This record gives sequence, structure tokens and C-alpha cells, in this order.
Amino acid sequence: MVIPSRVAARVIVLDHSDRVLLFEGRDLSDRSDSVRFWFTVGGGVDVGESLLHAAERELAEETAMTEIAIVGPFHRRAFDFLDHGEPLHQIEHFFAARVPAPSKLNCDGWTDLERTAVTRSRWWSAEDLRVADVTYFPEDLPDLIERAAELV
Repeated sequence: MVIPSRVAARVIVLDHSDRVLLFEGRDLSDRSDSVRFWFTVGGGVDVGESLLHAAERELAEETAMTEIAIVGPFHRRAFDFLDHGEPLHQIEHFFAARVPAPSKLNCDGWTDLERTAVTRSRWWSAEDLRVADVTYFPEDLPDLIERAAELV
């Protein structure tokens, strides 16, 4: 069986206190609605699109933040997972950005899937993530937050 592959651009969006913006998602294939996890801004790279443009587009679509300087990519990971019950191989490229202050997010650019699967957002510090009893991706996110803070 061939597993479909996708390239993604993810953005570590930091505020002035080095907290990262994360979304809480739920696995739509889990009927009990118990599988919850936190993840960064970002998504798939369109055919012919550069990684940087995808990062800028995803940031704008998922937060309505525009004209924010994005640096990177500074990290890459590849992994296999179940995307709402469907196997997928994903190669992610991580960028960093800093916003002057957290603001109310505008979700107008979200897809129907995002509106259904994303339950809330929150700004997290690296230390909060290290001690919280939550699942987040990537698993080394606290370290990536610290690396991103050095870049922006």
C-alpha cells in the first residue's frame, strides 16, 4: 500500500513573551471525541507554491495576520500518521514569526474541515507545554519555540 505524501509549512508564531500560538484539534475519526492535540499554524503546500509563500498564506488564512515577517525554514521533520483515520506521510518545514501582541483571531479563512476539527486556540510558553498534561505536535515543540525565539 502506498501512503499519500504531503509537504507542509508550519509557523511558530510567537508573541512578545515568547509564547506560541497553538490550535487544539480533535481527530474526526474518533467517535468518542476524546483524541485532542495542540498544533501550530500551518498546512499543506500547494503545487508550484514556495515553502515561504505557503507559510505566509497559512498564517493569513488561519489567523488573518498579514505583513508579519516570517523567518526560515529553520527545522524539518518527516513522519507518518493517521489524518482523521487516513494514513499520510507528511514532510513539515518550520518557520518562525513574531507578532507585536496577541490579538483576537479571525477564522474567516478557515476550511470546513478546520471549522469542524479545531476546538480552540491558546498562547503557550515552552515551560507551560513541558509541564502540561496535553498532547502537542511536534513532540519537541518546546525546544522549537526556544529556537524560534532566537530567530525573530
